[in-house]
Amino acid sequence: MDSQSHSLTYFFKLPFYLQWRTALVQLPRYVPLSILHITSPKGPHPFIIALPSRKNDTIPIYVFVPPAPVQLEEDEDHKVENGEWTVPVVLDFHGGGFIMGSPLEQAPYAAMMSRKLGAVVISVSYRIGPFSQFPAAIHDAEDVLSAILDKDGTSKAGKILRKEIQRYYITRKSEVMKMNKKKGNESTKRSAVRLEGIETITLDPSRLTISGFSSGGNIALNMIMSVPPCAQTIPTSPTLNSSEVRDPNSTKGTLSPLLPPSRAPTKLDDPREQWPSLLPPSQVQPRMIPLLLFYPSLDARMLPHERPMKPLPNALKGEDKKPQKQKMPGLFSIMGPTYLPKKLRAHPRASPGLVDPENLQENAAIFLVLPEKDSLAVQSDVWVDKMNSSGWNGPARFGDGRENDWNGTQKETPRSRHNGGLEIWHAPSCRHGWTQFPQPFLGKHERQERLLVFDRMLDFVKENWTRRLPVAEADYLPMDLQPVEMPAHFSGLN
Repeated sequence: MDSQSHSLTYFFKLPFYLQWRTALVQLPRYVPLSILHITSPKGPHPFIIALPSRKNDTIPIYVFVPPAPVQLEEDEDHKVENGEWTVPVVLDFHGGGFIMGSPLEQAPYAAMMSRKLGAVVISVSYRIGPFSQFPAAIHDAEDVLSAILDKDGTSKAGKILRKEIQRYYITRKSEVMKMNKKKGNESTKRSAVRLEGIETITLDPSRLTISGFSSGGNIALNMIMSVPPCAQTIPTSPTLNSSEVRDPNSTKGTLSPLLPPSRAPTKLDDPREQWPSLLPPSQVQPRMIPLLLFYPSLDARMLPHERPMKPLPNALKGEDKKPQKQKMPGLFSIMGPTYLPKKLRAHPRASPGLVDPENLQENAAIFLVLPEKDSLAVQSDVWVDKMNSSGWNGPARFGDGRENDWNGTQKETPRSRHNGGLEIWHAPSCRHGWTQFPQPFLGKHERQERLLVFDRMLDFVKENWTRRLPVAEADYLPMDLQPVEMPAHFSGLN
């Protein structure tokens, strides 16, 4: 039985209340690419690569190739030489609570990043529930990151990624040149001039940015983490020995045996094992890796309707003591456990905010965006305190009119010399997901706030691609991972 048949069999075994919701949330993944001519008219528009991954599976990735080289300020190394165009890479993950979402909703953002930075942007269509379960999305992200880091193309995925990007570039360049000869407009003429003489496009993994929105922020943060042994977080190893689909909220089981295909045991199955990051340490690559986290999900131990919600995060209104009203379970509370069963929510790969900051890549420079009208605001604020107390510091912009508030353009406060630092952008009166909403769904304030945060984000990336972390010249030694200890009930991320 093939994977598609397995999926259909699994779907019809689900309870009806999950079936109709699954059909509803899966629809955006089948929207045709032609919609981008409306939602992202400036382009560039993506092409799709079925990237090989573990267990002979494939991952659809949406690849945005920049229309022409961009000379980044104070970036003398990034240029075209001998007909070879070396481009930075942005690895992006969409949101959707691990049950919905698509790279199509990321297209305006990804296209903007590609145009402004002259970067190849790769947006990952990672596996989601209910057809896949944790840690499928993390595995997909790691497989794509591994292909990006494989600069010599020694792996099958690394080779296909570079071959397909080169093929697309040559085809598009040929089209631009033909259009210019026939009757090109000013834009076409400029592109033709800038592409003249460039025969090869090459990915530069040393200039890498990782971005993620909501659940995608959870995945992005995962990419810079090394997780220590954490047997105490999972009472027993996941089991595949049942012949029935278990209640996703049950604590008796963790994985459904009907999921296609049955995965081989992984590090998750033995919580005594470490799970290191794939990224090179600062001793190997001292250049900063900008990490762009937009309202990330940091602690999955509570379902969305269980999260403490305040009108403002503590950083903006610390004296808020109003009680919280009880909320009814919504779509993400009902569907979420089909991807992340209750027993696994405390695993640090599911709740990356639980990981000790000492276990994060020191060469990561973090840009964190926090809208105030967000059920994730409280856990985000707790994580910021935890990071700051561990030496991850940087400027914070509140945007609420307070005196001497940093506005994103003033001189920054010093960062720690031991890591890339944490810069925070608070967004007053903005909702979760507002940066990805279509323009007509935004009010004047949210539209203006989005322009401001994206402008600062682009500068943040450019600045950090020119920064290097001071490191001692010594042989690389594996990270001494700090143990993970989680309380039984929510009491913050510490």
